[in-house]
Parts: sequence; C-alpha cells; structure tokens
Amino acid sequence: MRNINNSRAYKPRNKISRLFLTYIANLVFLLCGLHRTEVSAAENGFSFYVPGLYGDIAIAVPPAPGTYLLSTSVYYSAKAPESLFPNEIDQNINADVFAQLLRGFWVPQEKFLGAQVLTGFRMSLMNTDISVDFKPDTGLPPLSDQKVGFGDFAILPLSLYWQYDDIYINLYQVVSIPTGKYDQSRLANVALHHWVFNTVLAFTWLDPKTGIEISATPGIIFNTENKATNYQSGIEFHMDMMLNWRLSSSLTMGLHGSIYQQLTADKGADPSIGDFKGQGYSLGPALIWNKTINEQTYYASAKWLHEFGAKNKAEGDLMIFSAGIKF
Repeated sequence: MRNINNSRAYKPRNKISRLFLTYIANLVFLLCGLHRTEVSAAENGFSFYVPGLYGDIAIAVPPAPGTYLLSTSVYYSAKAPESLFPNEIDQNINADVFAQLLRGFWVPQEKFLGAQVLTGFRMSLMNTDISVDFKPDTGLPPLSDQKVGFGDFAILPLSLYWQYDDIYINLYQVVSIPTGKYDQSRLANVALHHWVFNTVLAFTWLDPKTGIEISATPGIIFNTENKATNYQSGIEFHMDMMLNWRLSSSLTMGLHGSIYQQLTADKGADPSIGDFKGQGYSLGPALIWNKTINEQTYYASAKWLHEFGAKNKAEGDLMIFSAGIKF
C-alpha cells in the first residue's frame, strides 16, 4: 500500500479496413485489469503497465503485518500523433480512459528467507472511449467506440521485502489472468485476453534524518499469445521513480516519473508495420498523506503525470487518486 457514446462495434469490411483498424488499435493505451493505461505498440494498445501505479512512498520498505485495502481512480487522456500512421494518412485520434481499481494486500507475521512477506490481488472496472477522425481528403469515415466492463483479474502471489541499513529491497511477481471480456472486432476493449507475467525488483533509499526518499521499480513484462488473434506482444521494460520529501509525520510531497520501453517486437503483426516498439516517459508532482488513528492507518495520495518523449505511442496525461486503510 505504501508502496466510455458509442457507437456500435466497428467491424472491418475488407483487408484495407482491417489494416487501418490494426494501426488505430495499436495507438490506444488502455488500463487492464491489474496495472495500466497509455498508448503503446503492444497489441490493441494494451499493456499491463500503468505509469504511477507502482507505489507512492517508501515502496520497498517492509509493511507492518495486517490487511490493507486500497481504492485507486485513474484517468488518462491522450492524443496519438499522425506520424504513427503509414503512408502519411492524416487523422486525429483521441483516447479517454477511466479506471476504478480495488487492490487488497495481506502481510502475515511470519517471515520467509529472512524477508517480510506480502500477497495480494487487483480488480478493475474501466470505461474506455476512443475516437478517430480522418482528414476530409482521405475519404475515410470517422470511427468511435466505447466500452465499459471489468478488466482482467491479477494476483500478487508473493512479494518479499529485505532491509540493509537505509537501503530497502522488494522483489515480487504479478500474474494477470485473462478473465475480462474481450471482443476482437471492437476498437475498444478492457481486457488483454492473454496471460501476463510481471517481475519487479524495487529499491528504496530512505534518510530518516532529512525525510528524503529515493525509490525505483524496474520491471520486466512477459506476454503470452492472444489465441483469438494469434498475436503476441513483445517483452516490455518499465520503471516508476520517486523522489519524496517528508514535510511532517503525515504529509509527504514528491516528484514522480516513469520510463517505458518495449524491448522486443510483437509477433503476429502485419509485416508492413515493421519493428513497431513503443517508448515513452512521464514526470509530475505527487502528494501523499498517511496517519494512524486509534490503531488504524489511513492513507491517501494524488499525482499527475505528463508524458513526453514518446515513440510509436500517444502522449497524454495521467491523474491518479488513491485512498486506503490498514486493519
């Protein structure tokens, strides 16, 4: 814990339309069931990674034993650059995604390999709205689609925390299970329709005297094949970074950012797309509040991340609000 008007589903009528749909879908960065929202080169714009969701404060510091519930609201708005389309096709692409996430964690008293242990889950309800307007000279009709539904369910079977003086380390594995509804004929979807394995090794340096903290969460995502489309997204690298300064015992402000880089090309994509790998960065302010009242700990955070330096993906803004409690 420390740590959307639709239209009807668009069905392509010919090979050219299907190719256009493939390119459009690859521009949309949706939030999937456990972590994620932005536009990348992964299939249909889906990636398990959501910038800013990998913690707010002291992310690798061992949490106290107990049960944690965390509710997170994520809003993402972005536009895709025209350069993402082949043959200089002019278009305007807009994506607006709202996701409501519920995450739960349990920390037992017992340790494993000298480490504090944590297990957890994540559920999500999403509202995705995508529109594509082509310039008049293209002769192509506008496209739009909206989808509301539950995303894929994800579990965190094992998370381990170690401490070495002022250095903290957290190793964990997340598994996304393809439980959400998926329709390959739609422009908008809220599920990946394939398994995802996300391995993360997080670090925190915390100076108790100054209240300054530096944290990072490098991770690697492995995607299995989407059996409905015979498409497999490439291997993805991601990292959230936090520079925090504790203003008081309950209030912290920070500067947060992220790095996203697709390491290998997708498999099953149209050959004309080429080595279409996504890349992007984000940066923005964060404010975190946590306080213990009558033996219960309450938590709230807000952050805004602005994307920049994108390649083969859209750029936009993420607003993330979280509130939680430890029992």
